[in-house]
Amino acid sequence: MNETGARKNPAWGRFLIIWAIILLLLGGAFCYVFYRYLGVFEVTQPDPVIEEYIENTGIEGLIREAKKNIDLELTEFEDPLELYSSYIEAVDLSRALNYRTNSNQSTEDRLVYDVRCGPNLICSVILTPDGLTPGFSRNYWAVAEVCAAKITDFLPSVTALINAVSGTELALNGKSISDDYISGDPVEISDLTRFESEAEAPPVFLTYEVGPLYGEIKLSDNYGNSIAPDGDVKDGSVHYQSFQGTQSLQITAPEDLQVYINGVKLKKRDVSSSSLGVFEDLEPYTKGASCMTCLYKIDGLYVTPVVSAREDDGSEVTPIASAENSFTFFHKNDPETEAQMIQTAQNFFNAYMEYSAHAFEATRFNNLLSKILPQSGLYQYVLRSQEAMYWASGTKTDYNDLRYDNFYRISDYCFVCTVIYSADMTATNWYEQYSYNLENAYELAFVSTNGRWLAGGMNVITGA
Repeated sequence: MNETGARKNPAWGRFLIIWAIILLLLGGAFCYVFYRYLGVFEVTQPDPVIEEYIENTGIEGLIREAKKNIDLELTEFEDPLELYSSYIEAVDLSRALNYRTNSNQSTEDRLVYDVRCGPNLICSVILTPDGLTPGFSRNYWAVAEVCAAKITDFLPSVTALINAVSGTELALNGKSISDDYISGDPVEISDLTRFESEAEAPPVFLTYEVGPLYGEIKLSDNYGNSIAPDGDVKDGSVHYQSFQGTQSLQITAPEDLQVYINGVKLKKRDVSSSSLGVFEDLEPYTKGASCMTCLYKIDGLYVTPVVSAREDDGSEVTPIASAENSFTFFHKNDPETEAQMIQTAQNFFNAYMEYSAHAFEATRFNNLLSKILPQSGLYQYVLRSQEAMYWASGTKTDYNDLRYDNFYRISDYCFVCTVIYSADMTATNWYEQYSYNLENAYELAFVSTNGRWLAGGMNVITGA
């Protein structure tokens, strides 16, 4: 063997040493960089951010923030905040909080975490980069917003199917149901009275479809009466029947006043009865004027009617009294002589209250009689009350409301009006004092005789 070939090659050894040093340096640099990356990776993890936020905020704080950002697709009849609050009230808030990434909604720069209290989803916490970076294309994370949970995704829903008559005002959870919710074709009603069949828009049967609804359903009619469901929920729907049967209507009006129901004029054949009312026995003083009052009773109306009255000149007349399906009309007063009529009515009524609210005094008694027609039943009524008033308690009257209204001059010799009052009365006799409230409404008739206006009739009326 050649002695020279057996020697080691010093160049190769140096090469190996150099490469070893390079590899060591590269390894060290890699370890340093990897160590740095691990540190950056650790501080840019989103989970510690969400954990710290949940711990510091707590369940009450999360709910408070969630209520500021509620995005639920609901009908106009439900309030998102009320629905979410009702949902939270049913959750056991003593359970532990937990979170999980929502991979379906998260992106690289927007992380969505679903936060639950026990098994119940409470809210979503969204993290986004805070704008700072430690390097390696990594980002610090910060809480961007808290959103209420999409509770409608797992709450049961129903559709309300409401049968009603057109023209009926319905409210669901306090909000009116518009015709936009009508489903299907209208169904004609075969037994309408002429006051509805001849109206501009005859009533028909309709079905309203409202849904989906997730919370409590409160349905009411135009009178504020609650309407209960017609049976239980079936196939995701609950049925309501708002039509409770036909209505009756009563109208009192002078025979020469034009009265309308839904724009259809009442005729003589519609009169149930007629009476002179407060003008009974006063015909000799009305000088031939029409004082007859007619009573109309109409049955079989499907919808709450529109009742109106007009004078011969077409001017509208306001009812002096109206209650549910009951109306009373008189002619409009004459503005030119209103002041005189008001003064006459006030003088009489003040004398009447002075006499009736105090222990008997001859001055008050005679003053009242001087304002009443001697031949009238009202005059005889006051005379008969004289003996009882000897024993009446002295009474102090404090009016809460006192109105003189609905003056109507029947002719140059008579007029009618109403007096409505509410008063606190304090009665005092020899052994006690007591208080009570008195509310009354009177229809008064006045006639002119020998140039003086005198009260001829006085009736108690209701619904004023």
